Amino acid sequence: MPTPEQAAARPRLGAQLWVDQDDDPARVRCLVSRAAEAGLGLLRVFLMWPWIEPEPGRWEFGVFDAAFDAAAEHGIGIKATLTANSGPWHVGTPSVLHTNTLTLDSGQRPAMRRYIRQCVRHYRDHDALAQWIIWNEPYNGVVPPGHPNPSRSDEQRALWTALLRDRYDGDIGRLNRRWRTGYASFEEVPFAEEVAHPAHRGSVWESYGPWLDDWRLRVRALRWELEWVAEVVRADDPSTPLCFNPPGCLDNTGVTAFGFTELAGLPDVLGASFHASWHLAFADPDARLPVLVAGTTLLARSPGVRRVELTEFQLGSTYHSGRAPLGVEPGDVAASFLAPLLIGAESATGWCLNTRRQDFEAGDWALLDDDDELGDRAAAARRVSELLTVLDERTGGWIPVEPAAVVLVSETSQAIQMVAGFPVPPVPGRGLHDASHGSALIAAELLRLGVPTAMAPTSGLHDWRGADPRLLVISHMAAWTSDFAGEALRRVAGGATLLLDATSGHKDHDARLHQPWPGGLAEALGFRCTGLRVRTDGYPVTSHHRPCGRLPLVVGAHTFSDPAWLPHEQFRLPEDGAAPLVWERPYGGGRVLLVAGPIGPALLYDEQFRPLARELLGHAATGIPRPIRPLSPDTVALRLRGHRHDAVGVFAPPGTARHGQPLRLAVPAGGYTDLWTGTTVRAGAGGELQLPAPDGIAVLVTD
Repeated sequence: MPTPEQAAARPRLGAQLWVDQDDDPARVRCLVSRAAEAGLGLLRVFLMWPWIEPEPGRWEFGVFDAAFDAAAEHGIGIKATLTANSGPWHVGTPSVLHTNTLTLDSGQRPAMRRYIRQCVRHYRDHDALAQWIIWNEPYNGVVPPGHPNPSRSDEQRALWTALLRDRYDGDIGRLNRRWRTGYASFEEVPFAEEVAHPAHRGSVWESYGPWLDDWRLRVRALRWELEWVAEVVRADDPSTPLCFNPPGCLDNTGVTAFGFTELAGLPDVLGASFHASWHLAFADPDARLPVLVAGTTLLARSPGVRRVELTEFQLGSTYHSGRAPLGVEPGDVAASFLAPLLIGAESATGWCLNTRRQDFEAGDWALLDDDDELGDRAAAARRVSELLTVLDERTGGWIPVEPAAVVLVSETSQAIQMVAGFPVPPVPGRGLHDASHGSALIAAELLRLGVPTAMAPTSGLHDWRGADPRLLVISHMAAWTSDFAGEALRRVAGGATLLLDATSGHKDHDARLHQPWPGGLAEALGFRCTGLRVRTDGYPVTSHHRPCGRLPLVVGAHTFSDPAWLPHEQFRLPEDGAAPLVWERPYGGGRVLLVAGPIGPALLYDEQFRPLARELLGHAATGIPRPIRPLSPDTVALRLRGHRHDAVGVFAPPGTARHGQPLRLAVPAGGYTDLWTGTTVRAGAGGELQLPAPDGIAVLVTD
């Protein structure tokens, strides 16, 4: 647990300083001064290669030197972002300022190495340097069957051959059996998009094998790129922390190729980009803050991760850019800075301090206004900075409480769902991101119920750090291994509750049907799913005879051989003969709840399903201590364990959205100080607290 002095010495709030090529040093110094006035201790700066080396061998750092020097004067740390994958015109990538693509040609490597070494050697001893972000938003997205892949390279060809040889233990016959091909050697195996005859590419009958291996290649290629840049940096700077920030961490990882199991432990600090208008647009506006919290926990609970940060989130309104144009108010800025820190991120850096003035995003996103002036959003950042100092002092240092519930996600399962979805149009219940987005919404609902919750990849369950979770949630996870099923059963036997839905566990990691399924659980628990029943308009559900939304597309057809299974009388499928929606049984010291349809996708597509989901999750969380629980809608309480005093951060819609109604919490009786407003409040014997919370934020410390 950090002391107040240790916490104060570590900058926690930051923003991207956008430096234009033609900025004069005076403007740069003014912007850095504005950042200091807003209470920021970090500034992220893209070291744009096209601007630093406008002609071969001519290096121009002047405008970036101004940023570093001004930051040092104000005691601000620079998160220097390398852009080695976004070269200037003279290395063969003209006209694009920045990109997510990997290295397109090995012939670019010498120039990339020179650029990285020039940057590192130029700034490694600068007082302002705090971190190297070695790659902005590393991404290696899928190109579906039937489309040419312009990103293939000679280096990827070599990686492909090596991966296939490793995966099939040097036996080309094994590959041919899985792929339904007849290659004589691994060297002649083409990329996945070239395997099938052109007339057959994208067919539902095409083997999954090449495309699952293509996903593994994209993960490995991304890792190789990141390791290469890290090695070049470390050759000249062995000590400055390294970071990278994948985008789309809550999307289908088969698409993004960011494999948490293989990549998350590489940097000193794992970051992420979570923009409300891009990466969180699948969630309703009121759900985006708890989804942001859930995404941060997914980073922290990935194997090998030591430290996490929020590298990008939205500091200003978006009109021109984003999947969902969005207005950003001061309370949104404050909550997005504060909530990730309270859940365990060591810093939060917003995009952007100042608006870009040329081309994409011009006039969007910024903390400052378009005249580089401070406003209400900047004042909100300053307020968070001041609050953190007071919180450190009052608690004597703090850490987030351990999660009591974990929502599990599987990279391999999502890759299988991706391949299955290639030849068919997406519909609710079988969309590309249904599993990942739905799981994030489940985590958000648990947080709103006052249950300390984390998301985690299945690979992290075996080496779970901290207290064992009391609740495991698995939703729409198509595939898993027998080892994973055994670990889940072991934890249930030890006292955990497993909440499982009907579209989970029907395949193994090679996309083969488990028999019986769900694999590894069916025989041990005395039930099996014999198939899925389908209705294109979904299945209505009721709770206590009241309609409460519908399950998208499918319900499971289950048979039960163990009399320990009992149906829940209140949850029914009224148009399926009033069949039970939920079954439950004890197992060892724990219990298993089985839901007849996909929970996460139902939350994703039907707002009316949310009350039922809350009821199910609340029942599943029975027995988990919740000393502080939100009573007002759309509210999250993040509990902190302090050295001297405990605390809780509360996030809700602002007072205007609550129509003047108070923010209500169930808390232990006693006195509290709200550090956000400076007011003192008391909960009586009934344990209910009412707060005005005009900004939708409260930070309560026990008196």
